[in-house]
Amino acid sequence: MKTILHLCADTGSDSMPYKLAGYNVILVGSEIGVENYTPPDDVYGIFANPVCTEFSTARSDGKARDPEAGMFLVRECQRIIEQANPTFWVIENPAKGVLKDYLGTPQYSYEPWWYGSPWTKKTSLWGKFNLPEREYYDWNDVLKIDALYKRPGRPKPSLAFMHKSAYGLIPEFSHLPKPDSDMEFRSLCSQRFAKAFYKANC
Repeated sequence: MKTILHLCADTGSDSMPYKLAGYNVILVGSEIGVENYTPPDDVYGIFANPVCTEFSTARSDGKARDPEAGMFLVRECQRIIEQANPTFWVIENPAKGVLKDYLGTPQYSYEPWWYGSPWTKKTSLWGKFNLPEREYYDWNDVLKIDALYKRPGRPKPSLAFMHKSAYGLIPEFSHLPKPDSDMEFRSLCSQRFAKAFYKANC
C-alpha cells in the first residue's frame, strides 16, 4: 500500500482520490502540526496546503499580511518533503498570493472550470509532478450549477466569495466532510481537478 502525506490538511480534499483508491493517506493537520512531524519511510507522494492567509493580497491596500510568518509552515513542509524524498510532491496556494515571490514561478496554475468544476479559484502548484491534462477550454462547454452565487457583473461563480451553505449545492463535494466555516469551504479542492491529478500521478 502506497503512502500519501497531506500536510497542513484537516479535510484532505486534494488527496481524496488517493484515499478512495485505497492508498494510505496520512493527514497532518491542526492536531499534529507539521513542525512536530517526521515522515515515515517509503512515502510515495506529498500534498502541502500551507495556510494562505499570510500570503493573500485580498485587502484594500493590496499587500500581503505577513508572508514571513506564513513561510514558517512552508519551510516545515519543505523539510518533510526533503526528508521523505517522495516520487511526487506539490505545494498548493492561491495564484494571486505572494508565495511565488518566495518559491519562484509555479510549475502549474489552473482554474477549476478547466476540469469541469463550474467555478473559478485560480490555484498555483509548485513541486515535482506530472501535469494533469486540461479537459475544458471554453466556459460555455462546462455543465453549470445555476444556484451558485455570482457577483454582480461577473460571468462565473467564484469559490472565494461563496458561503459554506453552497456545499450542499455541489455534488462533487458530497463525499468530503462538511466544512465548519466559510474559510474551510473555500479551501476545498475541485474534485474534478483532484481526480485528474490522481490519474496523472497515481
